[in-house]
Amino acid sequence: MRLHLLGLFHTIPHPDYSHCAFTGRVMRFGKMMLPFGYEVIEYSNAGGQTEASEHVTLLSKEEFEPLRARMKAAPPHGEATLDSDIYRAFSAKLKPELLKRVRPGDIVCHPFGHTHADLGELLPQAYHVEIGVGYPHCHFPMRVYETYQWWSWHQGKEQRPGGAYEWVCPMAYDIDEWQPQEAMGDYLLYFGRIVECKGLAVVREIARHVDLPVILCGAGDPSPWLSPDIPNLTYRPPVTGLARSELLGGARAMLMPTVYTEPFGGAGVEAQLCGTPLLASDHGAFSETVLHGLTGYRCKTLGDWLSAVERLPWLSRRAIAEQARATYSLEACGQQMDRIFRQIAGLSGEGWYSRTPINAIWRRDAILPASITAVEAP
Repeated sequence: MRLHLLGLFHTIPHPDYSHCAFTGRVMRFGKMMLPFGYEVIEYSNAGGQTEASEHVTLLSKEEFEPLRARMKAAPPHGEATLDSDIYRAFSAKLKPELLKRVRPGDIVCHPFGHTHADLGELLPQAYHVEIGVGYPHCHFPMRVYETYQWWSWHQGKEQRPGGAYEWVCPMAYDIDEWQPQEAMGDYLLYFGRIVECKGLAVVREIARHVDLPVILCGAGDPSPWLSPDIPNLTYRPPVTGLARSELLGGARAMLMPTVYTEPFGGAGVEAQLCGTPLLASDHGAFSETVLHGLTGYRCKTLGDWLSAVERLPWLSRRAIAEQARATYSLEACGQQMDRIFRQIAGLSGEGWYSRTPINAIWRRDAILPASITAVEAP
């Protein structure tokens, strides 16, 4: 099967842009799916570091850099808007390249929502799939959500039932990029966008009540949250590439007191890949990504957050890393995506009545405790 992967118009699939979760999905997609026998054709800007059967370069470095600078300088500041010059330039080059290559029954993979919604009419011979819904507005009927919580959120928002051709598959990670650290760190870390809806007021109150350094790291203005009367609360600019693993792995715990319904919360999973416990809100994706009392704690009141900090020594950083690496690896998530693409391909045959090979369905979704002996299928 042929998969056409659309890159992001405003970034490059390179570690320099690893703070963008959607870019990370593009970066790892080919490496995830190629071992399953797929042909992956990637359409992205020059300078990427990805694996694919074919790379189709859309914007050269000389075209990309001034267009991105112009986008970031225009209001709303730094947002990937569809009325930007960089989007128009990217889209103008994308369409003819797709028309040359897309054949009937191919799958076009959309990692960034409705960005290229018009391709459904341009390429009706292909199946169009949103491969990682972590955003509030969708366009195509075939969708892969990042958590069951987020799928249910969309069903409620759209006032509709679920369908057979909607799936859930978490964000996949190259576990070689994340090095577990078994020693408990000496600081608490908030790692993400510096915005109020991420629960920074809670982070500030935690810092006020603990005798530990608390670091804010991410893009945005930290000044509303920093105060001379909370000297242990400090700020660091965003880090990219392998430096992310070092910072996350060195933390005693990751703090994610998100106020809104979190679709996935990739930074929290990245922390767990390093063995760092995740302390998070008790709603949204965290009900799936935080195993309470095993890989972290889900909290409500300030008392919960402070008790969770005290209980961190009770958690096994090795077990946290093993759980995360078994659940979110390229191999584990690739098996799930393989099943999804096989079911889509079945629409060209028996459709809903087609049967997916059993090896593409049954797998262990979580690592088993050592005391349990797994029974392998024959």
